[in-house]
Amino acid sequence: RASWLAARRWAPQAGVGPQERRERGAERPKLAMFKKAASVAFKGETKLRGKERKRLREALEARFGGEASADVLLPAKADVVVKKVGGGSSAQFYFVDGECFFIQPDSRDDVLETELLPTLPALWRAGSADTVLPVVLIQRPVARFIFRGADVMAPGVHSVQPLGGPQAGDRPLPRIGEVVAVSCVGNPSACAVGRLKAPAASLAGGASKGEAVEVLHFFGDALWEACGSQRPKGFVGDAVQATEEPPPADAAAPPSSKADSPAAAFSPPPRGSADDASAASEPSGDVGGDASQDGEAAALQLTPEAMTKAMEECLLQAAKTRLKDKDLPITGNALYAQHLRPCRRAGTNIDVKTSSFKKLVAFLAHCEDSGWIALKKNSPEPVVTKIFRDHPDLIEWKPWPRSATAEAESEAGGGSGAGLAATIEVQSVWRVAKLKPLIEALGAQGPGAPEDGCWSREECAQALRMYADSKQLWQPNNKKRLAPDGILQGLLAQSAGSGSFSLDGLVDAVLGGCKPAHRVAAPQGGAIGGIKRTVRDGKPPNVRVRTDTRKGHSITLVHGLEAYGVDLEAFASCLTKALATSVAVEEASPTVEPG
Repeated sequence: RASWLAARRWAPQAGVGPQERRERGAERPKLAMFKKAASVAFKGETKLRGKERKRLREALEARFGGEASADVLLPAKADVVVKKVGGGSSAQFYFVDGECFFIQPDSRDDVLETELLPTLPALWRAGSADTVLPVVLIQRPVARFIFRGADVMAPGVHSVQPLGGPQAGDRPLPRIGEVVAVSCVGNPSACAVGRLKAPAASLAGGASKGEAVEVLHFFGDALWEACGSQRPKGFVGDAVQATEEPPPADAAAPPSSKADSPAAAFSPPPRGSADDASAASEPSGDVGGDASQDGEAAALQLTPEAMTKAMEECLLQAAKTRLKDKDLPITGNALYAQHLRPCRRAGTNIDVKTSSFKKLVAFLAHCEDSGWIALKKNSPEPVVTKIFRDHPDLIEWKPWPRSATAEAESEAGGGSGAGLAATIEVQSVWRVAKLKPLIEALGAQGPGAPEDGCWSREECAQALRMYADSKQLWQPNNKKRLAPDGILQGLLAQSAGSGSFSLDGLVDAVLGGCKPAHRVAAPQGGAIGGIKRTVRDGKPPNVRVRTDTRKGHSITLVHGLEAYGVDLEAFASCLTKALATSVAVEEASPTVEPG
């Protein structure tokens, strides 16, 4: 259905020339082109040579800013490959040195006569979007709606600039139906490509109403992900930050300073780095001193005493919010890499080498002397064996929220890495509303009320163990069994009975009276990126995998993935590429049990 619509959208109209079709483009039906991965499932490729390459070059010079822009977008010695997608679509995609730069919606027309759409990587390569297309400038807060697939509405428009920008002189503003780039005020990198839907002269200052630009390709859509999910300078999570002085509302006013080179306008961070988002955003708080925009520079600016204080605060933060007793013992290197660094404040960095102790073993020995932790004796490397949670410093420590940590900022900036993004984690949990007396009895020494209102079995066992220790409920002649007091008796399920319990038996009896649920941590695609965590009532739905035979061929059937929000069409496309086999999505047979 979607492929048929795409073909009809760009099909030539009888008796109408290419130029007239372009002028009447605003009358075309609305269609979101790249919202699903199946729309960019490329199949096959053809290298462009000779006459066809020359005609593409002529088309670029005629439409996208002349020879200067064509030299940047199509270098003389670049490899140009044409790819198509399946499903009956007539669109074809031009790849220059491995990057998708142009889209020809209807490959049946000559490239000089049909429409060409530059992709976001092409506009970023050019440095500033106005060197390739006319630009509709929008207010920066509007970008988050564009990244979710919305069109540009007139109230969010700052101004409209002709091809070449405000300094273009007498160049006319774009007409209705023309392809335009969408950029944010103060950032020359385009965030979308679309078609103008309203007179340009009426859009300045956001005074008019209605739809301004029909968005065809945006930062965060399936084509952006297929092109490598690059992020220009200033693109952090689903927000766009200013990288230069914003221009005046009047498009004819003197231009603001532009990036002098493509490298200045497009500087994607190293992929897979834990500090991707930190290096691209402003710091959200000071830790023992001033933190700069670059995490490494921040570490160098802090004095050794300030860095030591920052590391101490990170240790208290980790002990209070993420480091559980079940994680112990833990080596010093694992503690530093998996807990201290991720829970530091967003926009800052910690480095033990620039602290007063220079080495991790000396810092951990200092923490042991402070009474916070215990280290394994006579060990060749530091190993933390215990955390003294009843220490006054830990009890009085007020942790900053998880949203203010470097880990959360990295997830929001898409720096969680391919491995995390490809994994859906499911955990059985229980609603702990009935356990409020236990949480209140533990007080500041306990784990506290969970943010999502749920505990896992391990978290419940830890809380019950701490309560039994504090109330001395363990039996004198058998330290593995305990006798519940009045508070615990009130928490037990009715079928639990009475008498003494082992810790595991007590956990089962307590959770038996709580409502079951499950946590789901699923990858969040698009511009936002990162991991989306939700809690759903009931036990986790089962995913069934079984084999069958059809027409003499062995097949594998998978049921129940849709319960976890998996895009089955996109998943089928990934399996087709990874396994070199055919994969189909079909309705489950009524005879197949759900889940």
